[in-house]
Formats: sequence, structure tokens, C-alpha cells
Amino acid sequence: MTFSPSVPVFVEVAVPLPIDHPFTYRVPLGEERRVQVGVRVLIPFGGRKMTGLVTAITDASALGGRDAKDLLAILDETPYVSGHHLAFLSETARECLAPLGETLRAALPRGLPRREAPAAPRMEAFYRASPSPPEGPMTPKQRQVHDAVREAGGLTSSDLSLRVPGGAEVAKRLAAKGFLIVSLRPRPVTLHAASLPDLAGDLSPTPGQEAALARIGVAVASGRHAAFVLHGVTGSGKTEVYLRAVEQVRATGRQAIFLVPEIALTPQLLGRVRSRFRDGVAVLHSGLTPAERSSQWRKIRDGEVFLCVGARSAIFSPFPSVGLVVVDEEHDAAYKQEDGVRYQARDLALLRGRMEEAVVLLGSATPSAESFHRVRTGTATLLTLPERIGGSGMPEISVVDLKERADRRGADRYFSPELEAAIDATLARGEKAMLFLNRRGFAAALMCLECGTTVQCRNCQVALTYHREHEALLCHYCNVKRKEPESCAKCGGHKLAQVGIGTERLLSWVSKRWKEARVARLDSDVTRKRGAYGEVLSGMQRGEVDILVGTQMIAKGHDFPEVTFVGVLLADLSLSFPDFRASERTFQILTQVAGRSGRGDRPGKVLFQTMAPESPAIRKAAEHDYAGFMENELAAREAMGYPPFGRMLLLRLSGAKQDAVREAADLVTGALSGPMSAHGVRLLGPAPSPIARVKRRFHYQILLVAPPDLPVGDLFPDLLRPLRERVRKSGVRLEADVDPYQMMV
Repeated sequence: MTFSPSVPVFVEVAVPLPIDHPFTYRVPLGEERRVQVGVRVLIPFGGRKMTGLVTAITDASALGGRDAKDLLAILDETPYVSGHHLAFLSETARECLAPLGETLRAALPRGLPRREAPAAPRMEAFYRASPSPPEGPMTPKQRQVHDAVREAGGLTSSDLSLRVPGGAEVAKRLAAKGFLIVSLRPRPVTLHAASLPDLAGDLSPTPGQEAALARIGVAVASGRHAAFVLHGVTGSGKTEVYLRAVEQVRATGRQAIFLVPEIALTPQLLGRVRSRFRDGVAVLHSGLTPAERSSQWRKIRDGEVFLCVGARSAIFSPFPSVGLVVVDEEHDAAYKQEDGVRYQARDLALLRGRMEEAVVLLGSATPSAESFHRVRTGTATLLTLPERIGGSGMPEISVVDLKERADRRGADRYFSPELEAAIDATLARGEKAMLFLNRRGFAAALMCLECGTTVQCRNCQVALTYHREHEALLCHYCNVKRKEPESCAKCGGHKLAQVGIGTERLLSWVSKRWKEARVARLDSDVTRKRGAYGEVLSGMQRGEVDILVGTQMIAKGHDFPEVTFVGVLLADLSLSFPDFRASERTFQILTQVAGRSGRGDRPGKVLFQTMAPESPAIRKAAEHDYAGFMENELAAREAMGYPPFGRMLLLRLSGAKQDAVREAADLVTGALSGPMSAHGVRLLGPAPSPIARVKRRFHYQILLVAPPDLPVGDLFPDLLRPLRERVRKSGVRLEADVDPYQMMV
């Protein structure tokens, strides 16, 4: 833009708040040439100072006769966010029906920090052997630490602790005696994973891998957008295809994003990535400190690395030129962000691929219905890996009907003779077992046996879960904790019983039934303790765990060759969720957890215990029949107009006063009914959410079922903006969730 000293210049600024529109400010005289789209600016906003991002340069016509305040400062000499990356973030906001400022807050490190002053690096001790150590005795542990430092030429305190338990403390004492020399050096930002040998990188690809890589390589070389669905059975080598595809993209000078469902659950993958690509890798996930996240983000933006590995938010990686986006386990619901800007990272990967002419690779042993439909309609190309690496077969799966055990009590109800016999045989052979139960805690609820009342959360309309390790009842929605009551609050009765089963109780039962076995548990309660997740997995790798009990955490990304048996306690547990995806999710999790069995040179066996053996999800999972299940599932969805044959939009209204929320829901429904019917959209509701009160806020929802080609980003922003403002005045928040995954709240 050409600037004239006599004509004022104005800019549109997005602020990191849930506001649907930018604000216009005047550029101070003499600063016109410094202002650019994508730079941060300091602005006066509502009596305070705030950092915003320039999204457009305009003239006085944008004001519509209103006055504009001056910018207080321009904070960057070059764009903090590049033009093409800002375009992607803007399109994300539009498609997700979210304010751009809120999208910027979700996508940028620390939202929009006022200045990007380098944070002081975290330091750690570095030990070297003294060239002439003083004479004197050393304990065996001290000798072990000294030898480790000397042989390595020097070790940090964290590396020492990994090699020798307690080694860092021992090294301090050796340094005080003069045996070691200590200095401080910056602690590098790590991938939070042990550096594992990348043996697969030295192996020749299988014919299936070669065929997939050939198709991907042609697309990468063309520099044009292409979408692939990599359907590979568990253990078929999908990760190796991903990494070699990254190498193909690197050779073109472009960069790659590698998404995984949950970064903390994939230490084996991160070890392989770091082993192969070394310093060319950045990582973005919630486990990083703000300083570490900012450091990684700057490396990505400035092109210092060519690969970013991360969870769903890594789709916002600010690479200069993305050539490949990998979405591993693309079916996983963890890719859906459930608060703030409600986006689906898999869908954003496809959006970014189209906008930046990049290849998108969606991989899974159980591709989502949406991805399967994309293949059928020709918008994605199917690549298959039908066999496991090494020629091992798929595990044999059997189904046990639990209905005949419904009258039994305690562990006897959940441990069928078939399950006990299978575990006995597995342990007798010196092999390992996994037991899967997708419910954490000790007991699902505390119930009064006299009146049938369960103890409820005071903040949420849900039963509290009993956790024995806390000796308390916990709410899994608001995290409130309370002691177990001595009597029923409703009838005063004293017969309170812990009903249902969670992984905590299962661990207790397993430990009593198999007293000689070494048993461990893996769920989100365990992994809250720093380092606990790695300890459990390391124990499995070293063969120190005979039976691993856990939730879906044990189903994701793990390769333990000694595991030959997997038992699923309640295979139908997720079928009862009020969600049209319940059957698909059940099939997927059962297939994934079954895939942990028999990945080595010994055959695997799996047992599904269920109250619904006739369920297509359970039956088809037991038959390893993905195609058959998905054909039936898509036929049922097409009959109902559900995704992928239609689109859904869930409008959520919440507030502290139930009457105000209900009235706001009626108002929104009335305002939308006319425009929506004209576009073939059905409105269902308003109605209280399935869990109507969470964190002391009441929730109502309106579900819109629309044709698949409805232009959500074009139609809804102008309709919802005034409605948001109207209901906000009565203390009600209106949020939009495009293609929702969670219907509970």
C-alpha cells in the first residue's frame, strides 16, 4: 500500500477476546510505513491496554463516520503471523463459527503476548570427570556414577538420573569431594521421551509400504494438494510410512506436521522421531511450559525445523511452507477440541492442505466414517496395509455373554471362567496380559440401598465416583472432592454401597486373584503424577509387569511383543452413550485394544466380555471386519441424514439462572426457525442438555441437522452475531459447535 503523509491510515485489529468483529484504530503520524498485516500492536481498549493483531490496513471508510483511537505502539518490525498463516486462522474461525480473536488466543503461544522478550533459559548441572581426582574411597554407587560420567565424557543431572537411579544426588557429593567438575548449561526443550533406537528406519519397506509411499511421493513431488487415507491393520507399519513421507517432503524444502491424538501417550513414537530427525524436530503440546512453547513456536515460524510433532493444537504450527500433514489415529475423538474454539484437527488438516497445496495423510486401523466416505466419493485416495510386519497374524477374538452372570456379586460377575482361564494360561507360558475397562475410579457411584439414591455432585447433575486412593468421592466434570457420607442425604439410611467397577477396583481384584503376578494400572488418574506414565511403560518394556490394567490409554500407540492376551471386561460400556457415533466408537476402541495382542512372534488371543453380544460393533470387531461394519454404519447414518451425509450444528446456551437460559434458548430457536427452514435445516430443541447442570451453570442446547453442502461459514456468522449479543445481556453464553462430538454438555 502506498502511503500519503496527508491521508490518515487505519488498521483493523483482532483482540484475543470472544468478540465477533475487529476494531478499527488510526496509525500515528510517521508510523505508517511500520504497520503491516500480521504485526502485533498495543491498543487502548475499554480503559486498559491490550495487545491485538493487525488483520487489515484500511482507510477512513471503515469507520462509517465514527471516530477512531490511535494505536499506542507497533510491537513488531516484521509480521508476528505471516499472511498465509493468518488466512488459515481466519478461515478456521469462519468455519468453526468462532471469533477470530479467540482463535488467535488458541493458536498462538500465550495468546498474544505484549512482547516476545526471550525467557531466561532453564539451567541444569553438567558433570565432567576431574582430570586429576583426589585420592579417596568411593561407595559402589559413587563409583557407578563416576564411571558413567567418565565414559560419556560428561552428563547432565537429568541424563545421570536416567542412567543411574538417584545419580544426580550422588554426583553432587562427588563434585563436593572434587571427583567431578560441575558447571551449568541451558536445559534443552526435550520431546519428553527417551531416545529409542529407530530400528525400523534401517529395514526395507514391505511391498505394501512401498506401494503407499510411491503414491504419496508422486503427490508430494507435484506440489499440489492430495488427501490419502492409510488403512493399516494394527502392527502393519503405518508409522514407518509416515516418517518416510516426512523425508520425501523434507527433500522438497517444505515442512511437515505430524499430529497424534495425545502427545503424552506416544513416547515410543517420539523416541523414533527424535532418533531419526534429531534437531530438525519441534514439539507442541500442553505439557510444555509457556517459555518452552514460545521457543518451539518461534523455531517453527522461522523455519529452523522441518517437522512438528504434536497433539491437536499443532495443526496451527506456523511453518513457512507446509507440504505434508499426517494425522495418526485420525479416528480418535481426542482430535476434537471441546471448549473455547471447538475445532476438529483432522478437518482443519484437510482445510490447511487445500489452502496451502499440501498432502494430507490420514492413518488408522479403523478410519472414521467421514474418512471412509471420502474414499467412496473420490475426495481421498485409499492406501492399504493389510498385513502385520513380520508376518504375524491378527489375534483370535472370542466373545463371552455376561448376561448369565448378572445375578453374581463382586468380582465373580466380571471374571468369567473363560477370562480367568485365559489369564492363567498366559501367565503359565511366561507371557503378558492386558485388561481393558474404559472407566476409571474404584466404584462408579455410591448408592443408598434403602431408597436407591446415588450421591450427586452439588455443582453438576452427575453421580460422584468413588476413588479409593483419595478416600473420597470425585466429580469427573468439575473435579470437586468430598468425603464419603455416613448416611443418605435423602432418607437418612446407613446402607450405602459402592456400585459398579472402575480400573482402581479392577486392579484390586486382579491383585487378589493372581497374587504372584506383577500388576500395574494405567489411566488418567495415574498419569497425573509426574513421571508415572513413563514408569509404567518402562516397566512393561523391561518385562516387569505381568498384567496391565487400564482405560483406553493402553490401546494407543503401544507395541509390547510379550503381550499375547487382551481381556475386555465390559465391551458394550460405550454403546449406551447418547451419541450417534456410539457404535462406531465402540468398534474402534475394541479393534484398537485387541490390536495390542500378538504383535511379536507368538500368536495373540482376545476376549470380549459383554452384555450385548449381538451388537454389530462387537460382532464385527471380533471378526476383524472393518469394511462390513462401516458399510452397515454408513447405511444407517444415510437413512437418518447424519454425518457424513449431513452436517450438524449444536448451539449450547449456559448461564447461572435456569429461567434465563431457557428463555434465551427459546429466543434463539424462534429467531433461527424461519431462516433455517428455507435452507432445509431441521431444528431439534431447545431442550436441557443430557447433563443439565455442570459447574453450577445450567445448560440448554439446540441441534441443527443440515444438508452436507450447507455453507456453514457463509450462512451462520451474521445470524449468530446479534443473537450472541442479545442473550449475553441476560447473563447467558451462546456457543456454536460445528459437527459436535460430545453431546453430553
